[in-house]
Amino acid sequence: MAELERRLANLVRFATITEVDPAAAEAKVTFGGETESAWLRFSTARAGGARIWSPPVPGEQVVILSPMGDTGQGVIIGSLPSDAYPAPSSDGGTYRIDMPGGVSISVVGGSISVTAPGNIIVNGDVVANGISLTRHVHGGVSSGGSQTSGPVG
Repeated sequence: MAELERRLANLVRFATITEVDPAAAEAKVTFGGETESAWLRFSTARAGGARIWSPPVPGEQVVILSPMGDTGQGVIIGSLPSDAYPAPSSDGGTYRIDMPGGVSISVVGGSISVTAPGNIIVNGDVVANGISLTRHVHGGVSSGGSQTSGPVG
């Protein structure tokens, strides 16, 4: 009976990432003690046609699902906000992705905001209110000055 209780208690566990091998899509965790797990596979939001790659990082809190309660066969199925890695927003109407290097993508209502410390590179055209960034022309450019009228077309 004790073995069955142990396995049941280990089906779902909370842990903290200690080491990551992105090439193998595996990580090691600690369940709160001094010991470290074997390499465990980590899940991704999508792995098929549309793929999302966002490996966990050391210090991130995660949820482990272990078949038959065997943590050695566990799979990291998700992560949880924590003091080390808090939620990027407290607004339930905001959808946001924060990435290393200060890059952030936010969707609030009908607006998309991209923030980056460097350049934002778009492969193609950007159209705002029907005005093409690559095909518009400025009228009213005075010689020697920098004042223009609004874009045309």
